[in-house]
Amino acid sequence: MFESTHDHGDKEARAIAKARVPRSTTASAIKSAERTLAVLEYFQVHRRAATVGEISTALVMPQSSASMLLKCLLSLGYLEYSAATRKFRPTYRVAVLGSWLHSSLFDHGPLTDIAEALGRETRETVSLGLQNGPHMQYVHIVKSSEAVQLAIQVGTLRPMTCAAMGRMLLAPKPDAEIRAIIRRNNAEATDEAHRVIERELMVEIEEIRRRGYAESRGKMIPGANTIAMLAPLPSDATPLAIGVGGPMERIDARRDDILAAMRRQLSL
Repeated sequence: MFESTHDHGDKEARAIAKARVPRSTTASAIKSAERTLAVLEYFQVHRRAATVGEISTALVMPQSSASMLLKCLLSLGYLEYSAATRKFRPTYRVAVLGSWLHSSLFDHGPLTDIAEALGRETRETVSLGLQNGPHMQYVHIVKSSEAVQLAIQVGTLRPMTCAAMGRMLLAPKPDAEIRAIIRRNNAEATDEAHRVIERELMVEIEEIRRRGYAESRGKMIPGANTIAMLAPLPSDATPLAIGVGGPMERIDARRDDILAAMRRQLSL
């Protein structure tokens, strides 16, 4: 799926709200935690102050519930409120929550900075993803500067077997674990195009291990291609993949340049 830079709306925020661990109707504490994180990620996506109405609409949340949650975060010091504009925004307390990760996970600087640099150099959509169960989940997106760009949102889940970053995250795993994820993804697939042939994918995994990168080539999104590599992180860190994606024809024409940029930025 592609979108123009003129497309607007709150698709990213809605994806955040929906792409959570499945909820139990009795697990109110889990529901509250999900909504809290969705609010914080809403600000990460939109990068501006917002009213209660804007947040409740984007996250498909009752306005009364959104108001109570925002007031709670305000009292805890995670949000600030402007009476003049009636808008909320995160405080510095939110910014420092994960600041230690920036300095501890990657020797060459924060991965988000590297993703931004890759976006400027390639002009394509750059994404960071990690494993969430049998899926790959987007955790950071740098949008393309091109008029036609890959339309993906933070929080969206993809089957690991179809997404380039998912395949890249599979590659270091033991074959038995990979086969189990293949069977799980195939069993859960609602689109026949997202089912893979186990034997063929295992051959592809061997090729990914050899060359050090994976490509989706329309398997996940028709007409789109993403090139993915692993971020070189400490052995005790959660593995992360980084991908550069866009229309297949454009990515194919610039594959060598994109690969060179990724290797340089990741110092591979």
